[in-house]
Amino acid sequence: MVGRSARALTETVSMLRARGIAANATNQFDRVLEDYDARDLDLVLFGGQVPPPLREHLEAEMLRRHPDVQLRSGLGGMAPLLTAQVEELVGGPAPGVEHDAESRELRVTLTAPAHVTATALWAVPVPPDPVPHTVALLDTTLPAGRHAIPVPRDVPAQGAFAAVRVDDRTSVVRLGAAPGPAARGTAGGALPAPEPVTTRLPWEASGSRAS
Repeated sequence: MVGRSARALTETVSMLRARGIAANATNQFDRVLEDYDARDLDLVLFGGQVPPPLREHLEAEMLRRHPDVQLRSGLGGMAPLLTAQVEELVGGPAPGVEHDAESRELRVTLTAPAHVTATALWAVPVPPDPVPHTVALLDTTLPAGRHAIPVPRDVPAQGAFAAVRVDDRTSVVRLGAAPGPAARGTAGGALPAPEPVTTRLPWEASGSRAS
């Protein structure tokens, strides 16, 4: 992951490694190609604070060195959301997950009994880092069939997501429109420089696999 927020990056790395996914992150934009070998990468997430010209350069160089690498935009600067996004990209989405915006319901269709968890996720922009919010919507084993999971009214209509996990697969669903540029910006001008982050492998964690 290439992004700005030291908190979001380090927390996401910790969560992904705990799930056995070999994750690294950096906010040292000008050292990405020196600090990491593109040939070792399967997936790269870019945060919204990476300058577009620099991102274009990094993507072109990574693809030149490793044509099969996946390059994606991170959905938001909060660890639970980024973790769920990576799980979906790595393991494939959970089947049968939909969102009905009019009724504010998540709908999960199961062909067999499964353990289902659903969490609403959003962040409030408070400089220097967004403040994450999570609301547990469901955590139980459900029988086969179609199930509706209401989304509470206190979950905002803009910028919110839901992470739905069905057994060992995860889907991330956008619950409302993305916030406009003004909502993502800061009223106080330029942000202070973040704490430098450049993580490394290998690591040791219970149940993890090195890569």
